[in-house]
Amino acid sequence: MNQRVMDEILNLGIQLSAERDYDKLLSKIIDCAMDITNSDAGTLYMYVDDVLQFAVMKNRSMHINQTIKDDKLYPPVPMDEKNVCAYAAIHREIMNIPDVYESEEFDFSGPGKYDKMTGYRTTSMLVYPLLNHEGNLVGVVQLINALDENGKAVAYDREIELAAQALAAQGAVALSNMMYMQEIEQLMISITQAFTDAIDTRTPYNYYHSRNVYLYTEVVINHINELHERGECAHYFGYNEKKELLMAALMHDIGKLVVPAEVIDKSTRLGERLELVQQRFDYLITLYHVDYCERRIDKEEWIAIKNELLTAKAKIEEINRSGHLSEEQQAFVKAMSERAYMDSMGAYIKYLTLEEAEVLSVREGNLTRRERDIIQSHVLYTVRYLNKMNFGKRYPHIVDWAGKHHELLNGSGYPDGLKGEEIPFEARILTVVDIYEALTSADRPYKKSIENEQAFGILHRMAKEGKLDEEVITLFEEAMGKRGCDMRFTAENQQETNA
Repeated sequence: MNQRVMDEILNLGIQLSAERDYDKLLSKIIDCAMDITNSDAGTLYMYVDDVLQFAVMKNRSMHINQTIKDDKLYPPVPMDEKNVCAYAAIHREIMNIPDVYESEEFDFSGPGKYDKMTGYRTTSMLVYPLLNHEGNLVGVVQLINALDENGKAVAYDREIELAAQALAAQGAVALSNMMYMQEIEQLMISITQAFTDAIDTRTPYNYYHSRNVYLYTEVVINHINELHERGECAHYFGYNEKKELLMAALMHDIGKLVVPAEVIDKSTRLGERLELVQQRFDYLITLYHVDYCERRIDKEEWIAIKNELLTAKAKIEEINRSGHLSEEQQAFVKAMSERAYMDSMGAYIKYLTLEEAEVLSVREGNLTRRERDIIQSHVLYTVRYLNKMNFGKRYPHIVDWAGKHHELLNGSGYPDGLKGEEIPFEARILTVVDIYEALTSADRPYKKSIENEQAFGILHRMAKEGKLDEEVITLFEEAMGKRGCDMRFTAENQQETNA
């Protein structure tokens, strides 16, 4: 090899090792091989499940540049020695065919049929396996038609085989490294899914919440990158940044593992305690009836007390389910908490305990301050769990982004009350997507879902209040408008998918 070729191989090796996008890496491996060997065409096969699967096909004179995903259009190549690519893979050899039409060693009926259909003339062919540092087969490169200085197809020079070997080693190592990274990433995602599955056994809706936040975040990222490529958006997510934010989206709620189910699933103020309150009021009616029977109260008084208790019982059930309490309702709860029955021994039975009165007095929603603190603590536990995972230098921001998905721009969020620029753009995306998913979800036990248009209206109103990033909301709304707002994971469509 001359110095120019060696320099090119070193330069291409640097390019291959720096590439982080899998499809781009596959394409670059073929481009590099075609450039070094001055080939007109090339195909990359990946070795998967004991067959060679088409991955990339290029032909410069015919302007073909395809990343192949369809096994039906391009069926895998079996490991049959009559096929030159399979032979090179099986025997780990470089195959240099000066003219495929003069070769009797291999079956070239495929290229012959292709030439008849397209008018192309397949002449020379250079085929070599991609072997990683452990000697394992990763794939096969098939180069077609080496071109001379006049653009005429000629045989591949034997000296170029050394360059092909060097490229094969670099390409195989780059692919192996990327596949190892993908395996590690998949392991991390699998661990996260194990967490979400654990949450699913306690709070079924949260599993789909995390997956939907992941899905919507991916939609926003893709839209932002499309706008950036058109020069319409300053933000851009590279390969690593996209992966990192998606992993943060998937992991953002794993701290809910430690939140008690009776709090996280609470759909009314009293929750499971309603039955106990109802039983107490029935018991009080019985006690007053005993008082009447033993003539401690007269009939008129007994009927009045009974009707009062039945009315109070019904009103408590109504308050228990109400989203918002009026002052009259709060006053009623206070009055009931001050009432008690005294038995013949002088013991008191409170109509409502202090804890029950506290829960029933919550003006908005169904959680007390203490219960809200418990819910909000999930962010701290998310950060604690994620800090125990070693994401290394590849994904240094996952903990930071996931841990800030409840922070609001005006400082009213939690857990740290951050403001403005203290909240990264990526965390702002998670915040908007998280709120949207919660608003539109139909499987929450404590609320009804709302329509997408209404949800975006709420998000824009929160932006006007200084809580959310208006730019993020607009980008998300545009992205969802393109993809369809009914796109989401639910228990129902997952069952259909699994079926």
